[in-house]
Amino acid sequence: MIDIYDDVLEEHNAILVDDMVRQISWKYDYHSNKRKSNKHWHVLCGNNEEECTEAGYDWAIEIFSTILNKFKFKEKYNIEGFKRIYCNSHTHGIEPHIHTDDGDFTMIYYPRLDWDIEWGGGTAVYKEDTGNPRDPNFKPNYQIDKSVSYKGNRLIIFDAYLPHQALPVSRECYELRTCVVFKCNVSGGNHERLDFYKDNLAKGNFKVQKIN
Repeated sequence: MIDIYDDVLEEHNAILVDDMVRQISWKYDYHSNKRKSNKHWHVLCGNNEEECTEAGYDWAIEIFSTILNKFKFKEKYNIEGFKRIYCNSHTHGIEPHIHTDDGDFTMIYYPRLDWDIEWGGGTAVYKEDTGNPRDPNFKPNYQIDKSVSYKGNRLIIFDAYLPHQALPVSRECYELRTCVVFKCNVSGGNHERLDFYKDNLAKGNFKVQKIN
């Protein structure tokens, strides 16, 4: 499951978040895949509302609350909360490895309102590889299911078990590609829904939906 939402925040709030993200002091220490070598800039906002607020990332909590209420994510995805919020950033030459996430759903918010689509920097979500990674002869066969362009005030949400990666930033771009990431948990009953999606992915029944 991969869904796309545009115009997530009201314009004045989107401008405020864009400005707040630009003020972040980044640390170049994060591996998207700990078994691989590439790193990118990263900052942890918090593992709960209290940590986010104490660290000065209350604006990230506001994004999460707005998303859940505006688009009725509790009803649509049965999301009950988040287990972690963090921000990532990339420049030309930094391309994170393909990886999967913990949690049930991953939500990625693009804050840069001045981003030019020609700069790249979107997100690729791959079809689930149904092979057995424990098999010594197993070789991943990644195929892109959906390539989502970077657009300011856009949100994408997908099942956390799907392989994905940030797309490269153009060499002609001298700006920082930033995003806010929410690792989400669902209520217990929704795990059956996740299994339903996994079964349909394996059968080739892929659902890709764009919602404006």
